[in-house]
Amino acid sequence: MKNVSVRSLSVMLLLACAAQLAWAQDPAPAPPPSVHLTHTAMTAEFDFLLFGDEGMEPEYMRECAQEAFDAVDAMEQTISNWIDGSPTAVMNRDAGDRAVVVPPDLFSLMVTSKRFHEETCGVFDVTVGPLLKLWGFYGKSGGVPSPEEIKQSLQLVGMNRVELNKADRSVRFARPGMRVDFGGIGKGLAVDRAAGILQEKGIRSGRISGGTSSIIAWGSPPHGEGWTIDIRDPYVSGDIARPPLAKVVIRDEALSTSSNSEKFIEMNGKKYGHIFDPRTGMPAETNIVSATSVAPTGTESDAITKAFFILGVEGAKDYCKKHPKCRALLIVDHDGKPEVVKINFPE
Repeated sequence: MKNVSVRSLSVMLLLACAAQLAWAQDPAPAPPPSVHLTHTAMTAEFDFLLFGDEGMEPEYMRECAQEAFDAVDAMEQTISNWIDGSPTAVMNRDAGDRAVVVPPDLFSLMVTSKRFHEETCGVFDVTVGPLLKLWGFYGKSGGVPSPEEIKQSLQLVGMNRVELNKADRSVRFARPGMRVDFGGIGKGLAVDRAAGILQEKGIRSGRISGGTSSIIAWGSPPHGEGWTIDIRDPYVSGDIARPPLAKVVIRDEALSTSSNSEKFIEMNGKKYGHIFDPRTGMPAETNIVSATSVAPTGTESDAITKAFFILGVEGAKDYCKKHPKCRALLIVDHDGKPEVVKINFPE
C-alpha cells in the first residue's frame, strides 16, 4: 500500500462503501411463489408445478389447483366408458340402436375426434373399442384373434360410421356393437382443461403432466425461456438410469409421447402393443419405437402422436407440413439402434 496515495485510498474506500450499500439495498430477488401438487385421475397421476406472480399466496394457488383437479374429475365422469351411467357409457350402449343426445362436452369431443380422424388419414380413431376388447386390453384373456375375428371387429370400427347431428347434439352409430374409447385423447383434453382454469385464475406459468404421456406448459419457469422435457430411451425399461435420447423445449405448447414399451399384452411369447392401426385391426407394426408430438393444445398433441406412431416418418412429415405449428420427434429403430428424427424443429 506504500504507493497508494491517501486520496486514492479514500476513493477506493468510498467505492467499496457504495458497493456495499448498493448490495444491501438491492438483494437478489426472491423466487416467485410456487406449488407442486399431484392428483390421481383417469388411472394416471396428474402432476402440477405452478408459479405465481410476486405476492400471490401459495394457499390461493392450491385452491386454484383444486378447482382444476375437480374439473378433470368431472370430465372423467363424462368421457369414461368404465363408469356405469356416464354419458359415454350410455352412448356406447344405446347409440347403435338409436340417436343419443349427449352433453355439450362429449359432443364437442366427438366432433374433435372426427376432425383428427379425417386429418390423419383415418389412423386416429376413437371407435377402436371393439379391437381393444377383442385383443384382450379390456381384461379378456386368450390367444391372438383369428383373421375372421379381426375382420368382423373391423366392421364395428370407423368414425365414418358415426353420425353427429349438431342440430340436436346427438350421436348415432351405424351398427350395434360399436364402442368409443377416449384413451387416446382423454389425458390431452384433461391437461387442456386444467391449464385453462389455472390461466384464468392468474397463474402466470406452469407445467401439467397427465401420467407419463401428456404435458402442457405455459409461460416459463424461473431463470428459463421454456420448459425442457427429456425424451427417454424407449429401449430401457424400469428404473435403469440412462441419459435421455433428446430434449425438447416447449412454451405455451403441449407435448405427448406414444410408445408400446410400457403398455402391451403378451401372447405366445410375443408382445402386442396397445396402439392399433384401425385400417388392419392389428397392433401397429412400424419401425417407430416412440413418437413425440408438440402442438398448440394437449388434445391435438395427444391425438396426433398416435397417428405419427402408426404412419411413421413420412406420415408425420405430411401432417406437420399441413400444420406448421406442430412438431414431431420420432425414435426410429435401425437394427436395434435408435435414430432420432426431428420434424419442424429449428435447425
